[in-house]
Amino acid sequence: MAITYLLLSIVFSTSINLIFRWFKDFNVNKLQAILVNYLVCFAIGYTLSSDRALIANLSSEWFLYCLGLGIVFVAIFFSMALTTEKMGVSVTAVSGKMSVVIPILFAFVIAGEQLSLLFIIGVILSLLSIYFISVKKGLVIDKRYFFLPVIVFLGGGFIDTSLKILETAYSDQVSMDTISYSIFLGAFIAGFVIFTIKNKGVFSTFERKSLLAGVGLGIPNYFSIVFLLNAIAGFSDNSARVFGLNNIGVVILSTVLSVLLFKEKLSTGNKVGLVLALLSIVIIAYAS
Repeated sequence: MAITYLLLSIVFSTSINLIFRWFKDFNVNKLQAILVNYLVCFAIGYTLSSDRALIANLSSEWFLYCLGLGIVFVAIFFSMALTTEKMGVSVTAVSGKMSVVIPILFAFVIAGEQLSLLFIIGVILSLLSIYFISVKKGLVIDKRYFFLPVIVFLGGGFIDTSLKILETAYSDQVSMDTISYSIFLGAFIAGFVIFTIKNKGVFSTFERKSLLAGVGLGIPNYFSIVFLLNAIAGFSDNSARVFGLNNIGVVILSTVLSVLLFKEKLSTGNKVGLVLALLSIVIIAYAS
């Protein structure tokens, strides 16, 4: 069942990338859509969860941790948006996906999971594949904003690692569904504060298309996290495999669908990246 959760997480995570691509085509206000998205995620999670004691959970240690992680979710999103604006989509993609090395190192050093030499080779190949798939011709990196992709790299790794910590520390106290909706509640609160400050308390600027876009984004966003948490729980003794396969799976599926749906052209380097990605999946799966 854990494999099914992992595959579903990959599918829903990929759909998020496609939706963001449509945001650009339809000129959607990202801040508004993201705010609505987190509210939708919380609403779905709270409705589906068997634990709806929201008020009673407020004083719980795990609940406060979830709220804090939700705030990090929003902070990293805006860092990604700023990185894309200043340095381009490719830099954001590379720094975000390569952050997978952080939870893998955590699983090895802190959690004591065993990583074979073959597994490490697979991870190195997956990192190389992400680079080749993401980088496009004419990529220019402005040294003035070098700190931005570093933040995205560290932030993405922190989020994945935190999800592993949450599953390990609190899975015997609370369900993954409750953890999920608590994280999204924290993200909504943080996004609401940012939106209120940015718009000086004026909510009449909300656009209808941003509302609809937020709903469309919130549904796959919620399930991508829920299925990832369940996959981590299913492979609790080998979470490194989950993070490795999840990230490279999203990159491959996103690239293939971009070619099919948006007619994007792949360079020779991109094609080499796809081959390396497939090879890394086979190696990681076999080594695990």
